[in-house]
Amino acid sequence: MGRAIGPALHTMAPGSKLPTDTIVMNLSELLLHEPEYQRLRGILAKTQRDLRAALVLLIDRGGHEIASEGKGLGTDHTALAALAAANLAATQELARLVGETEFSIIYHQGRCRSIHVSDVAKRFSLVLVFDDSVSLGVVRWKVKRATASLEEIFRGLIDRPKTAMVAAGAAASPAHFTDAEIEKLIKHFAPKVDKEGKV
Repeated sequence: MGRAIGPALHTMAPGSKLPTDTIVMNLSELLLHEPEYQRLRGILAKTQRDLRAALVLLIDRGGHEIASEGKGLGTDHTALAALAAANLAATQELARLVGETEFSIIYHQGRCRSIHVSDVAKRFSLVLVFDDSVSLGVVRWKVKRATASLEEIFRGLIDRPKTAMVAAGAAASPAHFTDAEIEKLIKHFAPKVDKEGKV
């Protein structure tokens, strides 16, 4: 039996594991199970290592943290997630005002550290906090690869309920018989009558 958590904040210590059948999070209509959660965290961990980022944070559009990697220099993840989501929402409104459908990336450059926020599957965002030892071009390249991998996981989650419903519907559907088969069954189970008409 699984355990549903969400959309509230949920974090796990690095290296910790849950039983395979555990539902780590209910993301609206998406159920994230432990194997998928570990794959997702693996993508974030690789991105964090490759970019030597202080923090890599995956959030939903409501500003709730899904997973994170990196120490984050003591950053309040809850506040960062909420502000990043609000920033992205405001940026989408700016895009509409200038005739764009969206701005899928937000980049804030500071003297020592910068923040990069990017869209993932139109429902989530990837937030990176990194220093000036990494160029923006490298960050964008790594984020693009990470986003593609994350979207593959989320596509699987979106497709899974449909597959399960089809399978459940097929299993629950009644058996179909032809008229000839029904006639044969009736004859087989009909009471036997002898020549005198006795059963």
